[in-house]
Amino acid sequence: MFRMRKSIALELATLLILALAACGGDSASPQQPSTPGSQPSNDPGSNTPAPADKVTLTFAMMAFANEIDGWTAMIDEANKILASKNIEIEIMLVPGTGWPEYYQKVITQMAGGQSPDLGRIAESFMPTLIDKEQVVDLTSYLSNDFEMSQYYESTFRNAAYQNGKYYGIPSGLYNYVMYYNKDLFDAAGIAYPSTDWNNAISFSAVRSAAQTLTSGEGAEKVYGFSAGPYLAALGMFSTSIGGNNIFDANGNPSVNDAPTKRVIQWFDDMLRTDYSMPRPTDTAVMGAFEMFMSGRVAMVMDGTWWLGALGAIDGFEVGISAVPAGDGGTAFTSQFVDSFVIYSGTKHEKEAWEALKALTSVQAFEVLSQTGVGGIPPAQAVANRVIDENIGDSVDAASKKAAMDALNHTLGVPYNEFYQEADQKVNSTMDEWLLGRITSDQHADNIQQILLDYAAR
Repeated sequence: MFRMRKSIALELATLLILALAACGGDSASPQQPSTPGSQPSNDPGSNTPAPADKVTLTFAMMAFANEIDGWTAMIDEANKILASKNIEIEIMLVPGTGWPEYYQKVITQMAGGQSPDLGRIAESFMPTLIDKEQVVDLTSYLSNDFEMSQYYESTFRNAAYQNGKYYGIPSGLYNYVMYYNKDLFDAAGIAYPSTDWNNAISFSAVRSAAQTLTSGEGAEKVYGFSAGPYLAALGMFSTSIGGNNIFDANGNPSVNDAPTKRVIQWFDDMLRTDYSMPRPTDTAVMGAFEMFMSGRVAMVMDGTWWLGALGAIDGFEVGISAVPAGDGGTAFTSQFVDSFVIYSGTKHEKEAWEALKALTSVQAFEVLSQTGVGGIPPAQAVANRVIDENIGDSVDAASKKAAMDALNHTLGVPYNEFYQEADQKVNSTMDEWLLGRITSDQHADNIQQILLDYAAR
C-alpha cells in the first residue's frame, strides 16, 4: 500500500513541525486585525454578563502524549479570556489508544449523567455524534455571536456541518498540496506546475511531465509523480471535472460514474502503462514522501503535515503548487478537520459557548500554533503566519502563496455514518488493482459495491 496515509503521517508530522512552529511566536501576523473592533466576537469583547458564581467547565481531551502540552497551552490562554466572565475550563484527560476509545468513554459518561461540557473530536465521528444528538447545534450561536469572516470559511464545511447546521468549530486542519523538485524540472526543460488554484495543471500535463521526469531502473529509479489514490483524492479530483465527491447529491455512492472512472484510469496509466508512478512494492521500504525528499520522486501530492519537513531537504530546490485539476482550471483539495464541540450533556450551555469562543479566538490559536500541535489554524491571520514560518526559506514566495491559497479551495471529506469503515475496507483491497490483477474500471466497481454494502447496513 501507499504509505503516507493521514493516520500515519500525522504522528510523524507533529515531530517534524514542532521545532519550526515553536520558534515562530514573536513574528507579526501578515493579516492580523489592526484595530480592536476588527477582532472576532469570540475574543474578549463579548458583553455576556459574568455569572454570580464561578462556573467550571470540563474539557474532554484525548490524551495523546505528544499533543497534551499544546492543547493545555491553548486552554490556559482561553481561561485568561474567561476570567472576567467567572468561567474556567478544566481539562479532563481521556486515556486511550485512539479516537474510538475516547468516543466510547465520553458517551459512557454522558449516559451516566457525568457528561463533559466541551471537547475535541475527530472529524470521522461527527456524523454519529450529530445523528445521536450528542453535540449541541451551534448554528444560532455562530450566526449571532461569531465573526466567521475572520476564518477560512470553507473549513467550517466539514463533517460537523450537516443539513445546513453547524455542530462544531474547526480546531485545525490539514490539506493536500503538490510538492515538486525544481531541479529535476529545470534539467528536463519543463515548466513548473501552476501555483494558481484557479488555473491548475491538468491531468494530461501531469502525465506528460511524469513520463519525461521518470528515469533509471531499480533502486535508483526516479519517478515522475506520486499520489495516494484514496477516496479523499478520488473525490476532489472527480469534483474538478464536474463529478461527485464520492456521493451524489442524494447521498448515494457514485464512484463508478464516468468522472471518477476517468480519475482512476489516470492513475492506472501512470502506474502500469508509463510506470512513472511508484507501486506498493516500490514504496515498501521507503514511503513516497521520503522518496521525494531523497530526490527519487519529481512531483508528490501529499499533505500539509509535511510543510515543516521541507527545511531538511538540502539536495534540491523545492516548489509547492496547486494540486492537479482534470482539464486544468479550478482545483480542489480535500481537508481533514477536527472540531471543538459542546456536548449535549452539559448543564451550562451558554457558558460553554463563551468557552468555545475563547478557545477559538485569535489569541488562543496563536498560542496553540507555537506548540506545533493541531495542524493549520482556521483563523486566517494565524494560518498564514504558521504556513509562512513552517516553510521558512525552504521555498520561494510563489510557493508560499500556493500553500496559503489552498485554504480557499478546500473540499470536505464526505464523512457519514459508514464512510470511515468503508474507506478502510477500500484501502485493504486496493492492492489488487495497484498490482495489476484487476482493471481500473473493475476497481471502481469494487469500491462502489463496498460503499453500497455499507450503506445498506
